[in-house]
Amino acid sequence: MQERIRLGTIGSIAVGVRVQEGVILSGSKKASYGQLKITATSKVVTLIDNVGFAFAGQIADMDNLRKILRYEMTRNKLTTERRMTTSAIANLLGNVLYSSKLFPYISFSLIGGYDKFGENGPHLYTLDPIGSVLEEKYAAGGLSQDIAIGLLEEQYDETLNIDEAQHLVEETMKTLASRDVLAGREVDIARITKEGAEIESKKLEV
Repeated sequence: MQERIRLGTIGSIAVGVRVQEGVILSGSKKASYGQLKITATSKVVTLIDNVGFAFAGQIADMDNLRKILRYEMTRNKLTTERRMTTSAIANLLGNVLYSSKLFPYISFSLIGGYDKFGENGPHLYTLDPIGSVLEEKYAAGGLSQDIAIGLLEEQYDETLNIDEAQHLVEETMKTLASRDVLAGREVDIARITKEGAEIESKKLEV
C-alpha cells in the first residue's frame, strides 16, 4: 500500500466545518505525483443531489468513489422516490470502503449534507480508507491535516453562522497554502444549507 501511495497521484487536503446553518467543505485542486506538483486536477469537492463530498487521496480512487456514490444515490432515489439521508450515504460509502479493505481505496472522505427529514439538520461525516464512519463538527484529511485540525480546534465555535464558517475554512486553506508547498492556492468550496447547495472555485490570496 505504501508503494501504491508513493507512485499514485495524491490530492492534497480536504477540510470541513459543520454549524447550525449548514456545512462548508473545501479541497485543494493541487495534487502531487512523487516530487511533481499538479494543479487543476479533477474536482476534489463534488455535489450530488445537494450532498457535498470532499476527498483527499489518490485521484483515480476518488473518481471511482464519486461514480459509485452517484450511481447508488440515483438508483435509491428512483426506487424509493426520496433522497437518502446524509447518515445513510456515509454508511453506504463506509460499506464500499470496508468491502475493499484488503486492497483499500487511498482516500480520506468528508460528507456534508442538510437533512430535511429523518435526522433533520446539518451533518458532517468523515471516513478513513477502510470505512470507519465518524460524525464530526469539523474535520480535515490528507497532507497537512495536523496543521488544519490545530487551526480549526483553536477557532471553531458552534455558534458561528454559515458565512463565518466559510471564512474559517478559507482562512484555514490560506494558512495551509502558505506553510505547505503541496497545498495549492486554488480550492473548491461547497456550501450546503437548508436552502440548497452550491459549489465555487476560488484562488486564495496568500
